[in-house]
Amino acid sequence: MRSVATGNRQKRWDMSWLTNCYLRARTKFCNDFMSRAHNAMRSPMSTPLQGKTVLVTRPAEQAGELTRCLAGAGADVIVLPTLEIEPLQLDPAQRSLIMELDRYDFVICVSANAAALGLSALADYWPQWPVQQRWMAVGPATGEEMRRWQVNPKVAQQGATSETLLDWSELQQLVDRRVLILRGEGGRETLAQTLQQRGAKVEYLELYRRVLPDVDARPLQRRLIQGETVILTVTSGDGLRNLMTLMGAQQTLLLHNPLIVISGRLAQFATGLGFKHVIQSASPALRDVINSIEQLQAD
Repeated sequence: MRSVATGNRQKRWDMSWLTNCYLRARTKFCNDFMSRAHNAMRSPMSTPLQGKTVLVTRPAEQAGELTRCLAGAGADVIVLPTLEIEPLQLDPAQRSLIMELDRYDFVICVSANAAALGLSALADYWPQWPVQQRWMAVGPATGEEMRRWQVNPKVAQQGATSETLLDWSELQQLVDRRVLILRGEGGRETLAQTLQQRGAKVEYLELYRRVLPDVDARPLQRRLIQGETVILTVTSGDGLRNLMTLMGAQQTLLLHNPLIVISGRLAQFATGLGFKHVIQSASPALRDVINSIEQLQAD
């Protein structure tokens, strides 16, 4: 373990590494998708999404790959980040959790942001990871980020939610087991509460907060006022709330546009807000979001 003096120095987060993390393209799928678009351009038919407008609301650090794929398929892409990831400074209590990493039986990362920020912080104290410790990830993107740090997690693929983890056999009998959850500030409590009911001692390492970015929604507002149909893509409840906030008095114009979401829970939330045409992708993975947009075009 590195010295406490080294670990306790004030850490200034450099967001460039987070940007680089999300700009690493999953090249095979995206290149295949763009190849199909290129082939279509050479045929009498238009590219797959020619003439369609798609709104990308992912945080700026994470929007590049989806934007590139959509533009390559001929879509007119509007990039309007509705969430900004703001890293938190570690306080003494959080540093204590990190220094006791080897006392936890399970370490769970609930998002790619949590994995990126959390494992960066953990690596400052643990140049070698503890042995005989189970690492778990919610979603393929989270698992991919963890592997960048030489961690080999078990990954919740189907549905990519906390509920998927809770079905795993190793998380059923947890008396006297310790679990560390890496997450953002104010996340869902379902995972921790259920693990506690099963006997585990659960602690959080909260690493970031989600904030409303300073962005200009007027280009989107103008298009909707003119009656243009925009395919909306949203990946979280906070992002959808912020989209409504950014639209201001024109937020009702969103409700009759197709909305692509990544989970059943988010679909229910969107329906409750009044959205009329909600489509749930098979998973949060890029290929499934793209497939949902293509299927919408086909329909």
